[in-house]
Amino acid sequence: MKNKFLLIFLAMNFIFSQNIKIPIITPEQKENANTIKIIQNKIIEYKSFDKVIKNNKYIVLVLNESGFNSIDLSENYDKSNKIKKINVILYNSSGEKIKSFNKSDFNDRSLFDDSTIFSDSRVLFLDYKPLSFPLIIEYECETESVNTAFLNTWSPISNLHETILESKLEIIKNETYPLKFKVQKIHEYNIEKIETPKNIVYSVRNILAIKPEAYADYSKEFPMVKMFLEKASLEGYELNMKSWKEFGKMYYDYFIKNNSTISEKTKVKLDNIISINDTKLEKIKKIYKYVQDNTRYISVQVGIGGWKPMEVSDVEKYGYGDCKALSNFTRSLLKAYDIESYYTVIYGGEKKSFDEEIIAKQSNHVIVSVPYNDDYIFLECTSQTNPFGYLGDFTSNRNALIIKPDGAEVVNTTYYKKEQNTQETQSKVTILQNGSVKGNTKIISKGIQYNNVSGLEKFNTKEKLEYYKNHFSHLNNLSISELKFSNDKETFSFEEQFNFETENYYENTLNSIILPLNVFNRFTNVPYKYRNKKFSFEIDYGFIDSDQIEIIVPSNYVVKQLPESMNIKEKFGEYSSKVIFENNVLVYKRELIMNEGFFSKEEYESFRKFREQISKLDNLKILLEVK
Repeated sequence: MKNKFLLIFLAMNFIFSQNIKIPIITPEQKENANTIKIIQNKIIEYKSFDKVIKNNKYIVLVLNESGFNSIDLSENYDKSNKIKKINVILYNSSGEKIKSFNKSDFNDRSLFDDSTIFSDSRVLFLDYKPLSFPLIIEYECETESVNTAFLNTWSPISNLHETILESKLEIIKNETYPLKFKVQKIHEYNIEKIETPKNIVYSVRNILAIKPEAYADYSKEFPMVKMFLEKASLEGYELNMKSWKEFGKMYYDYFIKNNSTISEKTKVKLDNIISINDTKLEKIKKIYKYVQDNTRYISVQVGIGGWKPMEVSDVEKYGYGDCKALSNFTRSLLKAYDIESYYTVIYGGEKKSFDEEIIAKQSNHVIVSVPYNDDYIFLECTSQTNPFGYLGDFTSNRNALIIKPDGAEVVNTTYYKKEQNTQETQSKVTILQNGSVKGNTKIISKGIQYNNVSGLEKFNTKEKLEYYKNHFSHLNNLSISELKFSNDKETFSFEEQFNFETENYYENTLNSIILPLNVFNRFTNVPYKYRNKKFSFEIDYGFIDSDQIEIIVPSNYVVKQLPESMNIKEKFGEYSSKVIFENNVLVYKRELIMNEGFFSKEEYESFRKFREQISKLDNLKILLEVK
């Protein structure tokens, strides 16, 4: 097979012209593929520390609409990042040219939506919908940028469900500004490296299409070449990238140092709020609340690569700002009361830490770090409702870069352990006639699980009821009444209380009732079974769910046999349940513990079976019989 494939490639003649020659595609290469990348050439040249030119060319065979939707026929630009050339040529499946587009045919619009008030970032995109498939697309784009402080990466795998016949990265050397590299999984994918005095070339052939896998972190699994300079530029500002400390000091001097003073008017407002007798912690809390009460988040995408915050005076004047502006504003307010705090860059969103070995721009969000009792209080300044010091799953359990006057420091943000991420459910249920049940429930969620429900109090009545119907979708014609919330922002604890009634909950005959025991908290999602698992998997956050349900059994019924108590313990977590029947009351107790962590692909099937067991046990039913 390998020799046959090589002969095919030697016979191919790829030229960017009126027609192209299409290689023979084997059934194996088509399997699981929506697109087939016939060839890709990417060239990167750092002309100097403040000028990088990138050229990207590829030819891709698009097999269906899903494949076309996965292709990005667009390029972002702004005043510092220019598009020198962009064009697209379309061919039919025989390789005959049918249509071409140059730069003037691309649409031009703002990169961001209406929530972004200020932005100088724009995008050129091709607004085209094919009428039929398969289709061949030839794409070429050349860009030039003064920003070299950002991490530059290359991976031959740009999409799932895409087979790569050939992909190549060429880096043109510059002896004055040599690049530093970090590679990932290049040997596992048989990526070749050839180095000459003039260039470095990474190339790979025949990567078969990859199907998506549950819990996989592709950023850790795919091959990658990461490159960065020791001296770089951010919008014309020269940065020393030899260490985080040196980088952080220059960054602070350029972008933070001279933007730290609040007005006398703002100081007077704060003096009316803050008492001279307040402790440091009380002052921090009052300043954070002031920011929440007097500002709102908007997106600003102008200035130096999204790194420099807008002026403190503008935040005071307009009452809004993005994460950079609001974080720096909070830091400046704290500074006015001699409270040290730091502008802190971080990845927000899915749990992700930056690579500490690579000195380059690796973040998309900013928060504030306040030293306190040999640790840090982390403040999310974009939320008007976030509890003081609460991060949730948006920025917790990862590293962050604190920008200090004497340099940057890498720290870890608040770590929420499974013992903190709890949900406790207590229910009392009465069995009614005709398959219905009613009762009352109290659910207390803490830690990361607090984040899942605390937003409910902002919902209107209709939205709240819709939430419960969707969340407990296994309950038929669910009605909710006397709904109450209690939000303890000091302990990050959210309590829900409500009465409920649901129809067709159990099966009944003339002499018996078949009753499901777990009314609310059923863990029904069983991970997909893979015939050939390729990647390791991760559970981001551990948690503990504890449930107790008391079911009042009608006086004319009895339970003749109780189910056995269950205790399951695996590497991934634990599950236990037991049922007690006394004085015509069934008491069902259940606890589920999930452990966070990285696990090998070989362990996945055990994990899947563990989850499958839980799903079956959570659907446990008991037989009630007429006395």
